[in-house]
Amino acid sequence: MSRFVLLFPLLLLWACTPERVGPSASCTADATLPSATSHPKAAAIQALMDEYVAKGIPGMTVLVADSNGIWYASAGYASLEDQLPMQPCHINKLGSVTKMMMGALVWTYIQDGLLIIDAPISTYIPEVAAALPYGDDITLAMLLEHSSGIYDIARDLGYNLAVINDFSRSWTPEEILAYVEGKEATHRPGTAVAYSNTNTLLEGMILEAVTGRPHAELLQERIFDPLEMNSTVYFDYRRDFPRGEVTQGYLDLNNDGGAIQNISALNPGSGNGYTGVYSTVTDLYRFMRALLVEQTLISPENLAYIVANGLDTPGGTWRSSPGGIHDEFRDVLPADIHAYGHAGGDIGYSANLNYLPHNGTIFAATFNYGTNLNTPLGEELGALRRALIQLMAQ
Repeated sequence: MSRFVLLFPLLLLWACTPERVGPSASCTADATLPSATSHPKAAAIQALMDEYVAKGIPGMTVLVADSNGIWYASAGYASLEDQLPMQPCHINKLGSVTKMMMGALVWTYIQDGLLIIDAPISTYIPEVAAALPYGDDITLAMLLEHSSGIYDIARDLGYNLAVINDFSRSWTPEEILAYVEGKEATHRPGTAVAYSNTNTLLEGMILEAVTGRPHAELLQERIFDPLEMNSTVYFDYRRDFPRGEVTQGYLDLNNDGGAIQNISALNPGSGNGYTGVYSTVTDLYRFMRALLVEQTLISPENLAYIVANGLDTPGGTWRSSPGGIHDEFRDVLPADIHAYGHAGGDIGYSANLNYLPHNGTIFAATFNYGTNLNTPLGEELGALRRALIQLMAQ
C-alpha cells in the first residue's frame, strides 16, 4: 500500500476496538520444508537480523533458497508485550505481496479463457468502469501494471480517517470505492505508471464478476491449496483471526523515534485484493517456486510476455508488469541483475518476496513493523531490506 495518512494519535481509540488479531502463541516448525543446518550466507543474514532488532525492529524472519539449499531463521519477537520470540512458523501479514498473488490468480483465468488481458474492464464490471474517469479506456492489463490512472484509495484522507475511527471494520469493495468517486485520474490510461491499490481491488471485483464466487475462495482453490500453503490465511476482519501463531504488528505512531505501538487490530481494507494475505516464509517460498521457477501457475509463454512488457516507474526504482510481478531494487542492484517479485508494506507489517534468476535465488522475508508512515525505524527497515537483497544477489 501507499503511505498511510495519520493525523492524530490513535491510542485513544484502542479501548473500544473489538479483538480481531488475538495474542500471539508459539508455533510448530514446518516439518515439510526444514531449514538447512548451514548456508554460506547464513552468518551474514543472521548478523543483519540481529543488528536491526537491536535498532528497534520488533521481529523478522528471512529465507534464502539457492543451489546451496534452503535456510531460514528468525530474530526478535512475535509479540513484544509477551516477549514471545519470533519463530519461522509465525504467520505475518504480507501487505502488497498479496497483489502478486492476485496477479497470478488473474492469469490462471486468462489461461482458462474467462478473462482477456487487453479487454476493457467495462467488459466485466461496466457500472464500476462507468463511474471512473476514462473508465472505457482502462484495460485489465492496465490494472495489473498500474498504468490505469485510477485514484489510489490508500492516499485518501477521508478513507484513512474512516479506517482509524473503526479499526477492525470489514470493508466491502463498494464501500471503499465510494471514496474514489469523483476523484480525478492521475493520468490518461496507459500513458504512465502510478501505483494504486484501487487497481487490485478492481481485479478482485472482476474475478468475482466472471466466476460468481468470492476471490478469497479462488485464491484458496487455485493457489494456496494446490501449493500446500497450509500456513497461509486470507483475512478480511469479518471474524477474529483463525490462527494463534499470528504475529503482532507495530508502528511508531508518534513518529518521534520513541516507543512503538501494537496496531495489529487496524484494518486498512484487508481482504479486498490489495492486502490481506498472512503467511510464513516457507509458504512464500512455495508460491515463488511455483510462479517463477517451476512456472506452473503462469505458463512460460505468458511469463515471457509479462516480463517483456514491463514498464518503468517514476524514479526508476522498480518496473511494473501486466502480471503484478515487479522488477524491484533497480536503484540498488546492477542493471543486469533482476529481482522479480513484490514488496509489501502494511500499517503494522512488511514483507519481501523475490526471485533472482542470475543466481537462482528465492528470497523471502517478513517483518512485524509497518512502513506506511515515514518513521525513523521505517527508514532503518528500508536499509535492512536493501542490505538483504544485495546479499542475496551475491
